[in-house]
Amino acid sequence: MYWLYVHGHRAISVIGGGTAKVGDPTGRLTSRETMQTSTYERNLTSMQAQMKRLWQNAEKYGEKHGYVKAASWKRDLWNNSIWLEKLNIIEFLTYMGTGARMGTMLGRDTVKNKMTKGDGMSFAEFTYPLIQAWDWWHMYSTSGVQLQVGGSDQYGNIIAGIDAIKHAAQSSPDRFDFDKLECQPFGLTVPLLTTSSGAKFGKSAGNAVWLEKSMTSCFDLYGFLIRSSDADVERYLKLFTFLPLSEISRLMKLHSADPGKRVAQHALAFEVLCLVHGEEEAKATAAQHKSMRKPTLSSIASAAAPAKTEQLNSTSAPSTRVYIPRSLFQNTPISKVLYHAGIAPSRSEANKLINKGGAYVGSTSADNLGDEISFVPIKSSSSLADEYEKGSNVLVLRSGKWKVKIVEVLDDVDFDKRGLDCPGWNEWKAKAYGEQEEKVSTA
Repeated sequence: MYWLYVHGHRAISVIGGGTAKVGDPTGRLTSRETMQTSTYERNLTSMQAQMKRLWQNAEKYGEKHGYVKAASWKRDLWNNSIWLEKLNIIEFLTYMGTGARMGTMLGRDTVKNKMTKGDGMSFAEFTYPLIQAWDWWHMYSTSGVQLQVGGSDQYGNIIAGIDAIKHAAQSSPDRFDFDKLECQPFGLTVPLLTTSSGAKFGKSAGNAVWLEKSMTSCFDLYGFLIRSSDADVERYLKLFTFLPLSEISRLMKLHSADPGKRVAQHALAFEVLCLVHGEEEAKATAAQHKSMRKPTLSSIASAAAPAKTEQLNSTSAPSTRVYIPRSLFQNTPISKVLYHAGIAPSRSEANKLINKGGAYVGSTSADNLGDEISFVPIKSSSSLADEYEKGSNVLVLRSGKWKVKIVEVLDDVDFDKRGLDCPGWNEWKAKAYGEQEEKVSTA
């Protein structure tokens, strides 16, 4: 979309504030759960802010690579709830319903699979392609939008939109001459992102990355990208950056000379962060990761420390620095500490990580915070409490090569006063306070 924009085409980003209330059934066997109004509104607000920021960053990023914004460039950010919530049902059926053939709609793979293998097809889901087609017809007839761009999973919806526009245009008082190229609607689909092994990116695949910092921090996004395989990184550089092909070739030559340095992956991570979160965040995150490659307690702590003006809470606390209440640390199995610190998603996964030798604890001289941290595998017999005392009240844990957590233990009261949270804390409090109340009640 940005490439079309810089070459003089008007670009319109559409957020599905209206269609989200129906839910696209494409490729699904089960219906989407009904979303609470507060969640829907929060998601909508976040997506609008993300898209606005992306466009602003893209323009700055484009200028950096020689694509200076021209007065002729035009872009808009629209929410389809603006026109869908005003849509007259008779008008919708007149333009969309009269041209839709039942045989064609019933023959769609999504409908057949959901009817035979899934939980059935609701009327709202069945009409979803026509609602998406109305979006396009509205933009086509009012603003001349001829091209819809979407992922390859949207091919059926886009084709339905082309057919619907042609029918609606012929039925409209202002008839369009489709023999003329400048009046025809077009669809452009792009392949869904996969790794070289064919694995798909997505929430259900467990490897989703988010544009929202509270869901994927800058540090974690950078780490995700530098873990890209050698077989994928060149393709990702071409897909997700504005780097010239000559520069990408140069990076790949450097990478081939010494793959261990992951030069291409670091370039990819930096460029993507420039686009998603801005160059300032990208530079700070790159410096943070650099400090992690040969970390010292002082460098790792300063890289993860929040800004002095930043109020510390569970949202603003950097993902690298975590806090654990003392009750969850003292006399606690190692697997639970790894879980509470966010190194593992559960105790069972933490145990698996320990057994595979993938969990490490950092050790250094408490007398010299500038000494490089040496990581040793955690064993079931290890004492994290001893390492905590040696590390000047900081415990450094690592999973794999890049997932590092600096753990600081706080008194329970102080932990709650700061508005912090960690996995398992609320459940522990509920159980502990419940037992206390039961003892008092019994007494």
